[in-house]
Amino acid sequence: MYTFNLQTALDHRQFIEDNLKKELAEIKQQVLKAREQLDAMKRKEMDTAAVLKNEQARGLSSDGVIAYHAYLKRLADRIKNQTSALGKLMGTESEKQGELLEAMKRRQILEKLKERGLDRYNQAMLKKEMELIDELAVNRFARKMMNANGESE
Repeated sequence: MYTFNLQTALDHRQFIEDNLKKELAEIKQQVLKAREQLDAMKRKEMDTAAVLKNEQARGLSSDGVIAYHAYLKRLADRIKNQTSALGKLMGTESEKQGELLEAMKRRQILEKLKERGLDRYNQAMLKKEMELIDELAVNRFARKMMNANGESE
């Protein structure tokens, strides 16, 4: 039975890779949520600007215009902050993808070593089996020859 000497290291690398996959999935979910929030804020800004334009056409008071502009300013600041946060999250996502790629490479190296070791083991077992078959054939031939020689005498 073949045993891979570095199986514990392979298991550990698989564990690390699985954790990185989970972390990356969480970050991707955060990026998606941040994008949705940013899109919602931009829609709200466009809708508010459209409402302001309609209200101004109806004759909105200057206090109302000032209130709308103050709200739009705060919304623009929130959009700017959300864009910055999204950029950071995307940077984190990129870094985590790099870490995952490296972890996968390290695991694959050990898996290739395991496959090569298993191939060598199977070749050695095949060779032993062939030697055993050859030995049995030689012994059978020798017995047959001894029986044939013994009968002829």
